[in-house]
Amino acid sequence: MNARSQNIIVVATALAIILLSIMVTLYVSGRLFDTGPMAGEKQGYQNITFTDAVLTCQKSTRNTFGKRIRTLVVDDHSSRYDPKEFLYKIFIKVETPKPKEEGLMLHYVNCFVKSSNGRINKYETWEDKEEEVSPVTENDTNMFGWPK
Repeated sequence: MNARSQNIIVVATALAIILLSIMVTLYVSGRLFDTGPMAGEKQGYQNITFTDAVLTCQKSTRNTFGKRIRTLVVDDHSSRYDPKEFLYKIFIKVETPKPKEEGLMLHYVNCFVKSSNGRINKYETWEDKEEEVSPVTENDTNMFGWPK
């Protein structure tokens, strides 16, 4: 056997191994004969993106507050994906007009979206209110319960 025929055998063997590796990878991933877990099934999202989660929360917030919304702002600094819970945690600030006076009321929205199916897992809203807190109690004691 001469050197030329040995080189041809080595190159042919290497190409066969590479081709076999590609075929096995495609078969295992289900892309070779369309035999994977998604073959013939109509499935929605397998995983949603951060943008999808934000849009879902914005839609739900618009449905909750309706035409009263003056501003709706996503807190990009705090909103995040939580890999331990597989949730997108979206935080939103909403301003609506005050009912009996001029000005705007600030509302905070916490919206948690499942990364697997894009559905809202938890939705909470709070109104930012200022209330006067007095240290004086009803029975003429100070805030620690001691007599004045």
